Amino acid sequence: MMKLLLSAALVALASATPAKRAQANIPVDVPLPASFPAVVDGATPFVSGAASKVKRATLIVDVWMDSDRAGRHEGLYTDTNRCYNLGNGWNDEISSLSVPSGYGCIFYRNNDCGSNDNRLTVPGGNYIANLQSYDFNDKISSYLCYN
Repeated sequence: MMKLLLSAALVALASATPAKRAQANIPVDVPLPASFPAVVDGATPFVSGAASKVKRATLIVDVWMDSDRAGRHEGLYTDTNRCYNLGNGWNDEISSLSVPSGYGCIFYRNNDCGSNDNRLTVPGGNYIANLQSYDFNDKISSYLCYN
């Protein structure tokens, strides 16, 4: 009887302990580009081939697993001028995203924000409903935001 009570207590304790959540964006120390595009809120996003340290700020980049803000959603807390690799099931899984006004973000197809990587630059104040429009649907592995 005592073993049964002890077992029941251990099961109850284990189920009451919250699961540790994996980090969605993992900071990476990489060399920064010499310059960033000017932040022009509402400007059209663009894709480019190649990309100074300025003051850091924190922003939230919203990402969704499906187009049109559907499916799984997460707000990625992000410091400017820092590269982040995507974790917690987000690598190559983003279909729509939003960058807040006053910032710009560069999204890369590979980890570590490589300067020779194919990338999508999204000026602040933009919501991209379907990344397929830029051939970036389910292809983002890292990103870097600036101001």
